[in-house]
Amino acid sequence: MDENKKQNLSALDEYINSVYVLILLLTPGACQCAGIVYTFNKIMGWLPTVSWIALILFDVTCLLYLAMGIVFVKTGFSDGVVKKSSLKAGKIFLLVVLFVQFNFILYMIPAKDFWGFAFFFVVLTAFFLDYKLVALTSLEIGGSLAVVWIVRAKLLLPEKDDMFITNMMDRAICVLLSLPALVLLTYLINRFLVNAKKDEMERNNEKVRTVLDSVKSLSENLLSAGNALSQISDNESASVEELSATSTQLLEGSNMLDSKTRESMENLNELDEWKNVVADNVEKVEMTSKDLLGKSKENEALLADLQTINGEVSDSLVATTDVAQKLAEAMDEIGMTLKLISDISNSTNLLALNASIEAARAGEAGKGFAVVALEVGNLANSTKTSLDEVEKVIKRVRENVEEMTRYVHENARKLEKQNEYFTNVFAGIQDMTQLLGVSVDAVNTMGEAHHKQAMVIQNTVSINKELADDISSENAQFQSINKMVESNVNDISEMAAQISTINEMVDEMNNLLRIEG
Repeated sequence: MDENKKQNLSALDEYINSVYVLILLLTPGACQCAGIVYTFNKIMGWLPTVSWIALILFDVTCLLYLAMGIVFVKTGFSDGVVKKSSLKAGKIFLLVVLFVQFNFILYMIPAKDFWGFAFFFVVLTAFFLDYKLVALTSLEIGGSLAVVWIVRAKLLLPEKDDMFITNMMDRAICVLLSLPALVLLTYLINRFLVNAKKDEMERNNEKVRTVLDSVKSLSENLLSAGNALSQISDNESASVEELSATSTQLLEGSNMLDSKTRESMENLNELDEWKNVVADNVEKVEMTSKDLLGKSKENEALLADLQTINGEVSDSLVATTDVAQKLAEAMDEIGMTLKLISDISNSTNLLALNASIEAARAGEAGKGFAVVALEVGNLANSTKTSLDEVEKVIKRVRENVEEMTRYVHENARKLEKQNEYFTNVFAGIQDMTQLLGVSVDAVNTMGEAHHKQAMVIQNTVSINKELADDISSENAQFQSINKMVESNVNDISEMAAQISTINEMVDEMNNLLRIEG
């Protein structure tokens, strides 16, 4: 708990802060104990008229009230102090629990002397020292007793004998005197604690006044002197701090600029180193491009020659095709001639056959003619056989000529396709030659630009070197200023330390005054 809050608490608040947890857990805990006892009696058979349903319901409500009491305790505090809203809700919760559970027991348990527990129920509310809460609880408990004595007179009132009137008067007087007495006692204790806290505060105030009067003048003098000295020191310190801050910023900016300049010089030096590498590579690319351009022109010339040779081969193939065609035509003419000879051979053979027939008819006179006819027939057959062989040879020659013609046509077609490819390649090489010419021109231009860039880099490096020298000189001047400022700051710091000592003395006195208050 915060010390200031603790000091501002009244005696009643401190008391409520202490018993809040106790009352909210004790009341439902006491009801839970009663439920356990009654359940045990029911199990033992000592409460035969009590319903199990009513008893179980009573036990369940006791558990519910206990859980609610735990929730009130968990959420009722703020910074170690009971919240007003939680205290009010806790009182209402206590009032409801006591009323419900007291009536539950009155109507559930047939006990003639349970009315005596009414004082216990009222005493539980008296712990809060709220006489209004005690009075309200007394009214509801007393009213419940009056009603139950009327409704359940046979079970809860004493037997109607000679002592009935006396017993009833004793009960009435006890209830009517005890309950108001509890209310009065709560009221008096409440008022006493409040007044006791006020008296204690007045006595403490008297002590504080005596201490305050003795220290006040000294504290004012010290405070006045300290404030004046502190004002002077603050003004001087502010000026020096401003100068120091300005000098520090200038020094940091100069150092940063020096660092950036050095870094820029390093980058430029590295760029200057790479300049030679780039120049060498540009030269190599230029030479390679020129060589490639020369090779491309040579390839272009070779492809032109090859295209010329392909044209000549194509013309030769056309001439060969014409010769093959003429050879085929000649073979056709030879075939016609052979056919004519075959016809003559067939006619001669037929004539020899006729001569043989006529010689046979002539008899002996035709024998010589028969021999001639036989020879003529043999010659005709021989000629026919020779013509057949010649015809087979001519057929094979014709087939070979046709196959040669087909190959010549196919080769001519392929050569034509090849010429088309050569034409496309030749056109591509011409385009590549033009592009290489453009590339060579671009490389030459890049080489000139690189040469100019190298000159600019060299000038930039020279300028950065001069700038770095100037910045180094400025840094030396700034460091000198910074040392002077640091010396002034040390002097002012010592003065501020003395002022701080005086202020601590004043603060200590003020703390003592606050503690006494």
